[in-house]
Amino acid sequence: MAKSQQEKILLGLSGEFAVASYLCLQGYVASLTLKNYPKVDIFVFNPRNDRNRAIQVKTKLGGREYFLPENISDTDPSFVFVEFATKDSLPEFFVVSAKRVAEISEWERQSWINAHPNAKKEQPRMISLSRIREFKDQWQNLGLD
Repeated sequence: MAKSQQEKILLGLSGEFAVASYLCLQGYVASLTLKNYPKVDIFVFNPRNDRNRAIQVKTKLGGREYFLPENISDTDPSFVFVEFATKDSLPEFFVVSAKRVAEISEWERQSWINAHPNAKKEQPRMISLSRIREFKDQWQNLGLD
């Protein structure tokens, strides 16, 4: 699990480069923003049909949950969640629309609050790997083809 700020940054970049690399190998043009554009980590273009999309990448090393931005709208870019089980493992990709991310993460948060009635009602927005497994390698969710 990444600990220092530098390790967190490098882990995030590892996920972004992994997603961009995969997309390029599939014939898309992928360009990283390198933290210079709000809510977008990668812009991707399909030269076969001129469609383009923005992607937000969330990466984790081990663990079970991804931290998310508090506000997610239906019009936000799709998410690609990247999981590295270990530093030596290949990444796994989970491709989910912003709408589904918002629905799943809000359901998870409310379920957690209901199960812990004495906890603070304000909890960070997170999403569990177990809840997004069905989206593994679902690249068509980006709407590029």
